[in-house]
Amino acid sequence: MSKKPNEINDDEIRIISAYEPEKRKRKRRSLRLWILIFLGILILGCLVFIFTKSAENAEKDDRIEVTEPIAEEEHQIVNEEKIPYTKSFTIARDTTVNKKGLLILYPENARPKLIIGNEKLNDSNIILAVQAADIRGDNGQIAGTFVLNGELISKGDAKAGYCSIINGELSLGVADATPMLEQAITEGGYFFRQYPLVVGGQIVENKPKGKAIRKALTEIGGKICVVVSKERLTFHDFSQLLIDAGIRTAISLVGSTTHGFYVDEKGEKFEIGNNPWTNVEFVNYIIWE
Repeated sequence: MSKKPNEINDDEIRIISAYEPEKRKRKRRSLRLWILIFLGILILGCLVFIFTKSAENAEKDDRIEVTEPIAEEEHQIVNEEKIPYTKSFTIARDTTVNKKGLLILYPENARPKLIIGNEKLNDSNIILAVQAADIRGDNGQIAGTFVLNGELISKGDAKAGYCSIINGELSLGVADATPMLEQAITEGGYFFRQYPLVVGGQIVENKPKGKAIRKALTEIGGKICVVVSKERLTFHDFSQLLIDAGIRTAISLVGSTTHGFYVDEKGEKFEIGNNPWTNVEFVNYIIWE
């Protein structure tokens, strides 16, 4: 009689082995181990990621703390470069022409205008001041036409030289009649007359023949300036010195020992002359401030 699979006879003994359960246990342990390893790797990766982000954030914070002050400093430097340096002062140059000394005064970064009265010289903004128009000896009035802030103070054409200041721009010339006078009145400017000294590089002869310290309002190298002689000269000799210095147009300013001053770049004040004409009501000055 044939035997069915897995069937045993009565005289047979089946041995049940413990190998199979132990093998399954080892497999389970191995699976748990791999799971633990995977979880450990996953946790380690998460920790590494967290620490990396923290380090990056810390670096960002450090960069912000360092770069903000630098950005502000650079901005301040740019702003300083955009603001021009406009300190007002007078450049004084001593020179010699034909063995005669001249002091040349160049006002820098300043606007010219006319004033009347010594008390106006107390303004600390003034960096150059010299007397402008002559005063008549008979009545103490200003000699020739004089306009102050558009107001006609005096009128007369005794001298052909003129200076006009309109909208801060100074013009010199020689003419018995000029549209600059009307423009100074209508536009609130300034105007005065004085002796002409040089026109077109030529001497202009004037009636006064005596010697005195001479002053001139002129232009050198495209810059308006005041020229003062170091010694007493006639109008003729002073005009010749100006021509020899390369000047083509110049008018006289009140000379002799009349009062004036200039302020240099260091803020130091230097007096010109020693007679302030304190008792003259209409003493007037051309100033730069």
